[in-house]
Amino acid sequence: MSHLEQFYVRPENVAEETFILDGSEYTHAVRVLRKQSGDWLVAVDGAGHRYGGPITAIERHFLRVAVRTREEESGEPRLRVVLAQAVPKGGAFDWIVEKGTEIGIAEFQPMQTSRSVAAPQGREGRWLDKARAAMKQCGRSRCPVIHPLCSWQEVLSRHGHLPVFLAHPSHQSDEVARRGILHQAGRILLLVGPEGGFTDAEIEAVRSLRAQELSLGSRRLRSETAGLVAAVRLLAEAGDLDLV
Repeated sequence: MSHLEQFYVRPENVAEETFILDGSEYTHAVRVLRKQSGDWLVAVDGAGHRYGGPITAIERHFLRVAVRTREEESGEPRLRVVLAQAVPKGGAFDWIVEKGTEIGIAEFQPMQTSRSVAAPQGREGRWLDKARAAMKQCGRSRCPVIHPLCSWQEVLSRHGHLPVFLAHPSHQSDEVARRGILHQAGRILLLVGPEGGFTDAEIEAVRSLRAQELSLGSRRLRSETAGLVAAVRLLAEAGDLDLV
């Protein structure tokens, strides 16, 4: 794909033959990048569509672009990974959302477990902004979903119907079975616990869903690192990362 900078266009600002940029995206294009009429501009709507075309008009508060190209699901992996992560303390979840979006994670489910040390409230808007900015930067066309913070029991209730993968030090990992599931599934749930790990009761509850356990190697990883490493491994095994 082109390495032209991507902008975000709200879906309601897209018509059949034109789209409009306003707000901060307009300001960045005109005031910072000094875009002019006739310049080519690329925008994504966060719903899987990328549009490209020349700027046809620059007004006081918006600019208009003629749609010349349309792409569907550009930059998107086939496998949709739902990362259910125990929220670490501080701003680490901001980093998880930003880097996870770059990797290709489709949905973020912040959760609280028995050993969670953070219980942030009202940060979904901030996390969505992080995901949207990362989507533009890395060349994706679909903005990840940011689910509301909930308990691990609610996570299993909402997403437990999916194939479940548990990041957990274990010798029970079945690589053949895991790869088979990944190549057949369209959407999976990846569970990552807090720094102190899941409790025995939580692990047994997840195992009751016939979860696949995923070892992340011999070194102990921080919670925020473990989530990203696990997601990379699953996407790579599903063939959704062009690593070679």
